[in-house]
Amino acid sequence: MFISTLVERQLAPRLTCLDIENAYASARISLLGGQVLSFIPKQDGRERLFVSDRAAMDGSKPVRGGIPVCWPWFGAHREHSDLYPAHGFVRNRVWKLVSSEDHDTHTRIVLEAPDTNHPGFTGSAALRLEILLGHRLTLNLHTYNTGALPCLLSMALHSYFRVENVRNCRLEGLHGTYSDKTRNWALLETGNPYHFSEETDRIHLHPAPELRIVEPHCTTTIHSGGHDSIVVWNPWASGVGNFADMSDSGWTQMLCVETASTQGLELAPEESHTLSQTLG
Repeated sequence: MFISTLVERQLAPRLTCLDIENAYASARISLLGGQVLSFIPKQDGRERLFVSDRAAMDGSKPVRGGIPVCWPWFGAHREHSDLYPAHGFVRNRVWKLVSSEDHDTHTRIVLEAPDTNHPGFTGSAALRLEILLGHRLTLNLHTYNTGALPCLLSMALHSYFRVENVRNCRLEGLHGTYSDKTRNWALLETGNPYHFSEETDRIHLHPAPELRIVEPHCTTTIHSGGHDSIVVWNPWASGVGNFADMSDSGWTQMLCVETASTQGLELAPEESHTLSQTLG
């Protein structure tokens, strides 16, 4: 068994990062939001995740990039979008490191959300993020209904992938219909090949278990589980100006391919659910 190193770095009063390295890879995890910010396998030394060069690194808001955890709602709150933040509230909470342990093929890190109390969420639940760092990076988001009533959830692992140029990418593995936010949520058919030439904000309703981001010089694989949707997003030049924490050209180097549950998941009392994503 190998031994990993874990260094805790305080970047700001509310922004503590864990820098982890083992025989297979290195990673950075922000405790603010329980958010993985970097994953670099040693087999090729290529960063898989995008973080904006204008991301807030002072703890004032979630970091733009990496793998934000969206929970217990995805997108706008279904009743009070004007009151509550998009993509839920755990992105703004400081998570707790529960454990870090080495195994033969990976290092296992477990984070826990401090609580799930929020006026926009009427349920009672416990939330843990299990991170497995090896040749691949696996995230398992575990939700446990600890209350006496069912709770209704939507969620996502909102992964920002680093690409050389999104205009030269294609996405493989998706088919069927998608709902297009840029076209008033019209239902359209997935094209083949899947290229990018405009603002993209789509909820793919076929939960593909395996996807590939194919570039001229490399390919990134994505395996998903516990999901009902794949969300694909890039603001393009036309929309990047809406984000103060992204540079004018930042959109060219990122592509969000998100493992998500967007259609409404009802979790019975004492029931659990796991949303998972593995990057290679």
